[in-house]
Amino acid sequence: MRYTDEDIEFANLVLTDRKNLDDEKVEEWMKDSEHVRLLKEFTTVYQRRMNINFNWDKKEEFARLENTILERKSRRMMILRWSVAASVILLVGLFLGRAVNEWRDLDEVRVLAETGRIVPGGKAELILSTGERVALNQQSVSIEGMNETGIQNDSVVGLNYTMAKVQGEEIVYNTMQIPVGGFYQLKLADGTKVWMNSLTQLRFPVTFAGEERKVYLTGEAYFEVARDSVHPFIVATDEGMEVKVYGTEFNVATYHKGTIKTTLVNGEVGIWVKATGEEVKLMPNQVALFTVATQSVEVENVDPYGAVAWKDGKFVFEDEPIEEIMERLSRWYDVKVFYANESIKKHTFTGIITRFADISDVLHLMEETAVVEFNIQGNIITVK
Repeated sequence: MRYTDEDIEFANLVLTDRKNLDDEKVEEWMKDSEHVRLLKEFTTVYQRRMNINFNWDKKEEFARLENTILERKSRRMMILRWSVAASVILLVGLFLGRAVNEWRDLDEVRVLAETGRIVPGGKAELILSTGERVALNQQSVSIEGMNETGIQNDSVVGLNYTMAKVQGEEIVYNTMQIPVGGFYQLKLADGTKVWMNSLTQLRFPVTFAGEERKVYLTGEAYFEVARDSVHPFIVATDEGMEVKVYGTEFNVATYHKGTIKTTLVNGEVGIWVKATGEEVKLMPNQVALFTVATQSVEVENVDPYGAVAWKDGKFVFEDEPIEEIMERLSRWYDVKVFYANESIKKHTFTGIITRFADISDVLHLMEETAVVEFNIQGNIITVK
């Protein structure tokens, strides 16, 4: 089937600018099975493009990437060497023109290419109020349990609870569980959007009731909270700390034992410490580091892009130690990491890498600039 230019451009926007598209428009467009197929094949074209050799036009692409970073993200990252720009920074915008042109040559009988690439993401499990577990595979289906109905799982935007209903007046909770290498999106009953990273669990009401909207998080999630000045939105953690907001965008990470990191993109949030009753206000472009041992909060000014780029499919490393980088990669690719000696852990690396590249490609790109070498045996990586 030959698709219209409008269909091709809309598929492009779904893949690269989903946040700014109208949800109803996307849902209506995705009801057409041919549109779903278009999106899948467009994704295949993009993935294949990530394997090309960049050396032939590295100067042109570097200039474009540098402008993108400076203009759209106000990045303060140092200018990378040509080799890094050519091979490490793999931004979606780099391939759009060529991908669209190549797509026009695809026809209805084209079979999706089977590749050996590791493509994490999209894995998730929904636990209903009765304990029933539902594996989510990004298909457009309706989910119903004994106590909850009207839950929609969309093939593009994930779970949607805006039409969900419960039996009776008691608050009914569901839980999203994201395994290693997983990633999923969720729209809560109030319209709040949540992006959940690998190794994350979020417990939330099917429908909100009472004076507050409260959810419970372990792992990492990015929240785009629906504004409601009457009913504050609260993210509670297991470590005696809560984030209280009224309508904003922020990221909460509990990965590092003993520390919780909250990064504010816009709006205003309060970091409330249960043990002391203290509340620390955050402003945009600030991060709060809560230390469990001391029950204290420290606030720093930051560029939030590095902390939230994961939801857009990117790893962003800015002069980051190899040990911390490998911790992030191990959560995403489900690998074990060993070091030839302790000093290697302190080496640093700067770059932006797609999260959907094969891990061998990621490590090869790091080897070019980080003065380290990686040996891969199955799911075991040795750094030397």
